[in-house]
Amino acid sequence: MSGQVTYFELPSSDIGATRRFWGSLFGWTFYEGNVPGYSMIQGPEPMGGSPHDDSSRHPRIFFAVDDITAAVARVRELGGTAEDPVSIPSGAYAHCTDDQGVEFSLSQQAGDQQ
Repeated sequence: MSGQVTYFELPSSDIGATRRFWGSLFGWTFYEGNVPGYSMIQGPEPMGGSPHDDSSRHPRIFFAVDDITAAVARVRELGGTAEDPVSIPSGAYAHCTDDQGVEFSLSQQAGDQQ
């Protein structure tokens, strides 16, 4: 398990405002990806996304893992919670919370799947 930060999401209930703020702050561009209601964030390389109509008001950080199933099991063993992994074209992810309630996600790239 590498634990390297691989991706992040900035939730948005107003994608126009989100684009203006973060685009102006860091020079990022936003474009519509393959998922309706979801904008991709482009910096020096693809780096994140922004789900529309999400009022959670906090970023979500994705950590790389080699085996999503084993990582989800480990989160649960350690007293955290983890949703079952979701498969997507680029691999799989699972939303989790640690034993203190801090939200994070795990991601496994398609080429890394066991």
